[in-house]
Amino acid sequence: MEKNEFDFTGIFPNCTDNFLWGIYEHRSSNSQQDFTKLCSRFKNNVTNSDYSTHNFVQYCQVLGLYLEHIFNKKSSLEPKSCCKLFYYKLKKDIMDNFTLNCTEANNCYMKMIEQTGVNISNEILGVCKDYFVHVDTDALKIMENLFEIYKDINLFNTNSSQRTTTKMHPFKSSIEKLEKHPDKYKSQLKTEFEKIIEICKGYKKNWTYAPISHAASLLSDKWIDETRKKINGEDTGETRSNERHRETLQTNVLEAEALMGTMTEGETHTGISIGTIFITFSILIIMFILYKYTPYFSFLKPRERKLRRLHKNKKNNMDFIHTFGVEYKNSVDNRYKISYS
Repeated sequence: MEKNEFDFTGIFPNCTDNFLWGIYEHRSSNSQQDFTKLCSRFKNNVTNSDYSTHNFVQYCQVLGLYLEHIFNKKSSLEPKSCCKLFYYKLKKDIMDNFTLNCTEANNCYMKMIEQTGVNISNEILGVCKDYFVHVDTDALKIMENLFEIYKDINLFNTNSSQRTTTKMHPFKSSIEKLEKHPDKYKSQLKTEFEKIIEICKGYKKNWTYAPISHAASLLSDKWIDETRKKINGEDTGETRSNERHRETLQTNVLEAEALMGTMTEGETHTGISIGTIFITFSILIIMFILYKYTPYFSFLKPRERKLRRLHKNKKNNMDFIHTFGVEYKNSVDNRYKISYS
């Protein structure tokens, strides 16, 4: 493990078990009201806004009660490890959700425990004072992931009615998310994963009656092996190769479809153009034949029929006028012949 790498050793499940983390949980602690008073003063000291005061105080109250939990259980717990969880929860539940005038977790913690006028010993409040640790962004996400996993584990262990397939599906999803974290924490994630799998094997062994056996059956050996390979990075090369192969095939298919579409479109347009020219040319030939060589042209437009009739009548009239003129001339000539006779 590198020098600046966050150490998850000893935190889960030791520091999460046997403590109620919900802000609406019913607790029997006699000091609950004292922590409410302390957190109200802490809130007034680190923020100028009254926004969500109620939630601020409740989240702070849980953190105060957790300090008391560490102090009371320090013979069986490792305070150094559990204080890492405390600083994580301080940042996630308080610092990331409210606008404060303290920007570092250790500074906010000191402002929290320096409040006066409360009936809580300094030993309880200062139990994590000597164990400050910086939780980097990557470690913060892993802590959040592991915290959700062990919250479900604690729920399964304390409430048998929660051992259902409905609860098991998100539990599995949280475990699968472990593979998505940065490689710099890979070795620690492998260790944490194996601890979780041992718990899962216990569920498979002990949840033998319906309906909880259905939930345990979702933790199959195949799923465990596949998830382990992903976290260990054993199938990374093969998976990436298969993904690249699939992407290449998809690209080739898309290019082929585009080419076929272009060719089909070109052939279609060419066929339509040739067909249009052929039909137009055929109609013109038929119209020419009917117009030129047959008297049956009733299909022609009315204006064209009228022009043809006028042309024909004009010709007939000219022939009639010519005949009349010839006859008239002959009649006059005969008349002159008679006169001279």
